[in-house]
Amino acid sequence: MKSWEAASLFAGSAGADNSMARAGFVTVTGSRDVDRATARHLFEQHLSSLLHQGRTWVVAGARGIDQWAIEWLLEHNEICWAVVPYTKNQQPRSSQPWLEQMDRVIELQLPRRKSAGSFRNRYMVDLSQVVFGFWSGKGGGTIKTLRHALRKRKEVHGFPVPGTSAPE
Repeated sequence: MKSWEAASLFAGSAGADNSMARAGFVTVTGSRDVDRATARHLFEQHLSSLLHQGRTWVVAGARGIDQWAIEWLLEHNEICWAVVPYTKNQQPRSSQPWLEQMDRVIELQLPRRKSAGSFRNRYMVDLSQVVFGFWSGKGGGTIKTLRHALRKRKEVHGFPVPGTSAPE
C-alpha cells in the first residue's frame, strides 16, 4: 500500500532533539555523478548485510546515488520512503516512476529556496538511526549531511566512490 504524506515545517524541526528518529530507519545519501554500475557495487558491498531485516530505507530521490539506491532496494523488496523538498508532482519527470513505487513519499512542501535540499537532508537524518553516505568528492551536500548526522550522534558510514578523487 502506497501512501503520500505532507509534512509541515514544524515536523522537520521536531527532529532537532532526536525524538523523531525511528527504530530501523536508514538514510542513504550520496553524490549525483555516480553511475549505476558503481552504485550497485557499493550497495552490494556496504548495504547488502542490512537487507531483509524489516528496515525502512529513506532516500531523497535525486539522480545518482539516490535513484540507484531506490532501484536496488526495490529490487530487494525493501520498504522505501522518499523525502522530497516540495511536492511529489514538482519532482523531475524522470523520478516520477520511482516515486510511484515507493511505500511512502513525504512531501515537505518547503518554499522554493536554495536551502530546501539541505533542509530535506537534515529531515532524513533526523528521521533515521543510521546514515550511509557515498561521496564522489564533488559537491557538498553529502558531506554536510554526514556532518549533521554526526552532530546528531547517529550511526554514520561514509564511503568514497571509487574512481573519483577528493577535492584538494
